[in-house]
Amino acid sequence: MANDESIDLLDRVRGGDEQAATDLFDRFVERLIKLAHSRLSNKLRRRVDAEDVVQSVYRSFFSNAQDGRYQLQQSGDLWRLLAAITINKLRNQARHGKAAKRSVGAEESFAGNDSVMGIAPEAVCNDPSPEELSVLLEELESEMSDLSPLKREIVELRLQGHSNEEVAGVVQCTERTVQRTLKQLRERLEARLLGNK
Repeated sequence: MANDESIDLLDRVRGGDEQAATDLFDRFVERLIKLAHSRLSNKLRRRVDAEDVVQSVYRSFFSNAQDGRYQLQQSGDLWRLLAAITINKLRNQARHGKAAKRSVGAEESFAGNDSVMGIAPEAVCNDPSPEELSVLLEELESEMSDLSPLKREIVELRLQGHSNEEVAGVVQCTERTVQRTLKQLRERLEARLLGNK
């Protein structure tokens, strides 16, 4: 069962409580912007603003919440729901940006450094279910908790959209160390996720 605070907040939003809507917005907006920003390739970031995506997420969420479409079952469901809506909005933006006349790919060729942890923008277009997204986020959190402070900072900066070169400058290590850290984490995540299937 979800914690009482999340249930109460959603119930108050359904009832039209504007303060509850403001509280819900304030509680998750920064995390959602970071999530959206981390999932946008550098090319798509030129056309799509993470904050605009999150505004759209909240418009959809509040509209559907008013209609009673959401049921919270366990702690964290509210965050996972908002994160899933965000990812879907990003996929829609990526699809829109890939249309023939608007294709971000036509602007320049994709380079590995434009990806987040080596994941190409095209990978954003595959629709994972909310359950798959939840598993991925939980696995990432678990893996990151085992990292040294330096490696955790490398991953966090990369997830925030910084290039490998920028991350290396901030944490004062070589770009190769950044690449190796991300590769190791990616391999560990893949192994864990494949083991969960």
